[in-house]
Amino acid sequence: MKPYFQTDTITLFHGDCRDHLLGLPSESVDVLLSDPPYGMAYEAKGRSGAAIRADGSRQGMRVFRQALTSAGHALKPDMHAFVFCHWESWPDFYDAASAHLRIKGALMWWKARGGMGDCAASFAPDYEVVLHGAGPKRRPLAGKRHGAVLAGYPPVPARARTHPTEKPVNLLAYLVERSCPAGGLVLDPFAGTGATLVAAQQLGRRAVGVELEERYCEAAARRLEAGGAALRRAA
Repeated sequence: MKPYFQTDTITLFHGDCRDHLLGLPSESVDVLLSDPPYGMAYEAKGRSGAAIRADGSRQGMRVFRQALTSAGHALKPDMHAFVFCHWESWPDFYDAASAHLRIKGALMWWKARGGMGDCAASFAPDYEVVLHGAGPKRRPLAGKRHGAVLAGYPPVPARARTHPTEKPVNLLAYLVERSCPAGGLVLDPFAGTGATLVAAQQLGRRAVGVELEERYCEAAARRLEAGGAALRRAA
């Protein structure tokens, strides 16, 4: 299938990941890093406001399970996986992921800010869960052992987002750097506007992403073009 955007190291496909993942080479993926639809029927407001496709409470989980099935042949035995999920839906994500991965634990991305909800009678939902899984063969993470709380990575301000649930590139780069060897391949089946691909690009890793909505593919392509130009100027 023809890529929507491609360089020597980064490839982005426009379409349904359940179809595109079937074409990946066998045992080629070192890291699966993605922020799939949470199954929360999310609908944002403002500049980046839009409903997220395949985010119905049952549809989102079905798509995630099917994406893992489609990607299964491409995952290396010693791969690592990081899957963002919501506190309300993480048990479903755990069940879906554990059918394909060994779940190593859960990381907590601490946003260091409040959130929506009952401000007077509940605690602030100032975190997101990141499930960490791995393949059947053990591969150590790079560097010394770190804690499971990911602090110091503030959320992308609403006015700067190119996607309603966009994750900060420096947070994704931290996960890629710890888990992907030099020359390795990162896979994001739910690429959005390409934050995972940009993180891989900055670190000199290869990456493949798939995104269902063309407007987000276009935004990702622009980000990757700009990132590639910046890297060439710095070289």
